[in-house]
Amino acid sequence: MEKFFLMHLNRKKIKQSKFRISPTISKKKKIKKTKKRDINKTLDVNKKNVKHKRSKRKNSRVKITTAISNANSLSKKKFNNKLIYKPMSKWKNILKGHVIFILGNAPSISKQNLNLLDPYFTIGVNRIYYAYTPTILLWQDIQMWNNERKNIIKQKSLKVSSKSGDPRKIFLNFSVRVGNFKFGKDPSTLCGRGNTTALACQLAISLGCSDIVLLGTDCKYGVKGKTDFYGKNEDHKSYTLKMCKNSMSWLKDNCPVPIYNCSKNKLWSEEKLPNVIKKLNPKKMSMKKYLNMFKK
Repeated sequence: MEKFFLMHLNRKKIKQSKFRISPTISKKKKIKKTKKRDINKTLDVNKKNVKHKRSKRKNSRVKITTAISNANSLSKKKFNNKLIYKPMSKWKNILKGHVIFILGNAPSISKQNLNLLDPYFTIGVNRIYYAYTPTILLWQDIQMWNNERKNIIKQKSLKVSSKSGDPRKIFLNFSVRVGNFKFGKDPSTLCGRGNTTALACQLAISLGCSDIVLLGTDCKYGVKGKTDFYGKNEDHKSYTLKMCKNSMSWLKDNCPVPIYNCSKNKLWSEEKLPNVIKKLNPKKMSMKKYLNMFKK
């Protein structure tokens, strides 16, 4: 009996020891599971990071990151003229036989009834949009982009700039050859610096215009020292007036088509805009139709 009792006790001990060992095994299993979970978590985090990086790369293709304060990033598809319009090198004689009105920024343009120009083709320079929306908006200086980019982007005009004046390469660009002003056959290459109106006239000739009408090219200050129709131009330099007079003298001596002056420039006799329109009787088209001529 004693032997049987002792054997019974030993069996209990064995069972208890086995029972005690089992939790340690389960702990080991739990540790393994937690390790797998940790690995899965790290994999998930890595996947998220990869997606985030890809999204950044994708967005960099679609959006233009500009330094415009308080403005959303701009869609290239919406604002990039290069996707919509023909390159400037293919603009030669696209407006053959049309009268082109060149709009400068001199003080006298504020007295003009610019609404009369709505059915005609206009090239406006620099900040003309403060007074009127031209068919083409043209500028050449980087200061225009730096100071006016928010206003430039809002315009419905076909935007044309020198390569240096468009650092984001959003719009149509022309190259500027240093040296004297010169009429050429390629609309994508204009010559001379110091006066944007002279470049606008070169573009008009390469487009094949029959006549040029000048507005806002006074080459003199307005009342109270106004440099431009909107007030004082921050980018105005001491030599700006001299360059204006020199460029207009060049234009008078070299322009291959007739020029009609509706500004206060003394190089030509001044004419009233309604009289010039009546005399020339230009072709009438909507701005949309004009712009369609330049589309791909």
